[in-house]
Amino acid sequence: MLAKELMRRDVITVRDDTGVDDLIDLMVRERIHGCPVVDGNGRLVGVVTQQDVFFSGIQGPGEGKGGDSGRNRMTVRELMTSPPVSADEETRITNLCRMMHRLGIHRVPIVKDGKVTGIISSLDIVGELADREGKRES
Repeated sequence: MLAKELMRRDVITVRDDTGVDDLIDLMVRERIHGCPVVDGNGRLVGVVTQQDVFFSGIQGPGEGKGGDSGRNRMTVRELMTSPPVSADEETRITNLCRMMHRLGIHRVPIVKDGKVTGIISSLDIVGELADREGKRES
């Protein structure tokens, strides 16, 4: 199976100049744990996760000086992992699994010509395996 056969095409991305407050709002609203980061031209430049926010040392609301958490001045560019790990649409899922396991990551943006065309998460792969096993047991 190839990445293009399993990837989700409805990818939520964020621009690198997005404020961290807006990122947090997006992640909560969309119930996601991370997303690809794109530049103004739509090219993949990084990946940002909830762990990036959590481990950044950003204070919670009202904990900064004068009630300012400091998040509103930070951008995704300051938190993201760059360069990002990505794969192309023709990558075999078994190779993605090996890469994700080796690097300890849970999502891989799928790109074509530098632009995000899809994303595959560890849950997508687990779901596919469960579906295949279920069909064998039937």
